[in-house]
Amino acid sequence: MADEFLSKQAIMMENPLVSIIVPIYSVSEFLPQCLDSLIKQSYQNIEIIAVNDGSTDNSLEILNQYAQEYPLIKIISQPNAGLSAARNAGIASSKGEYLCFVDSDDWIDIHTCLRAIEIAQKQNVDIVCWNYIKEYRHNSMPVHCIKTNELYDESNIKQLYRRIVGPIKEELAFPQYLDSLSTAWGKLYKSRLIKENNIFFISTKEIGTEDLLFNVEVFKYIQRAYLMTDHLNHYRKYNSTSLTATYKPNLAIQWTNLQNKILTIIEHDEELKQAYFNRIALSIIGIGLNECVSKDSLTSKKQRIYKYLTSKNSNKALQQLELTYFPIHWKLFFGSAKYHYIWILIFLLFIIYNNSSLNFPGPKRPWQ
Repeated sequence: MADEFLSKQAIMMENPLVSIIVPIYSVSEFLPQCLDSLIKQSYQNIEIIAVNDGSTDNSLEILNQYAQEYPLIKIISQPNAGLSAARNAGIASSKGEYLCFVDSDDWIDIHTCLRAIEIAQKQNVDIVCWNYIKEYRHNSMPVHCIKTNELYDESNIKQLYRRIVGPIKEELAFPQYLDSLSTAWGKLYKSRLIKENNIFFISTKEIGTEDLLFNVEVFKYIQRAYLMTDHLNHYRKYNSTSLTATYKPNLAIQWTNLQNKILTIIEHDEELKQAYFNRIALSIIGIGLNECVSKDSLTSKKQRIYKYLTSKNSNKALQQLELTYFPIHWKLFFGSAKYHYIWILIFLLFIIYNNSSLNFPGPKRPWQ
């Protein structure tokens, strides 16, 4: 207990500022819970940068009420420009030595910043990552994507970078946890790595999902990292099919743009390319679930899925995908994709879409 107390005292003496960036779009129902978890942090040298991205509800009014009482909250209000633009505005305005991203419909443990800073200082790392809990309407599910507390340095940092890029071998057995390490939230970043290397979030309108590309860029410059098993983020899931709650007609094009950008970054590393092609193969889940909510005919859905499966990147990814490591239900799914049994694939997709126990990753709600 004495050692723990001295450790906390040492951290508070150094007292680095943490900038918590919260992009906000029309989440008045959940915003107070998010803000309460931030203002109650046991580590108090923080600034909360709340970026109101053109909310159409009373989110801005809630922000103003909180900011009047808590000066550590800084409000940026801008016309609606999307999640990436909101985060970028927060980064540009931040003054902290460290950055932390929190989604405005989520919340974090009150000791999150203290635990992260404690590790960052003690281990002298550029980034700290931790586990999270999926919060459904009536139950919670801890996600154990980080199995052990582990330091990554020059001897093994490439291994962590590869995990961010994509899974290999036994990691393929759990495709539902594919994006657990690639999110922007659930991490404490040294801000200079982002600012000095001019790294920013690309619009989802261009690439469909922004976090993976951001982290692929950031991790190029990370020399030391620490993964801890603490469950500190509470990730709100509206329902098990949230990825496809709104049909996205351009998703396949956007994800192809994302794939090409990342393949350009890693083009000279065969191990990273293998891992990323595995990720591309697993993206069939997201593309297929998106089609499940389309109002078009089954024939149209079949044609679009087939087009994606036979595109350059997806075809190469599926052909080299090793089915050996998958449990039987995933072997059936990805085998159907690999050998173009489209009607079987569509049938399986609708089972997945309606099965809440499968817990697929993906955006919780559309950012307008």
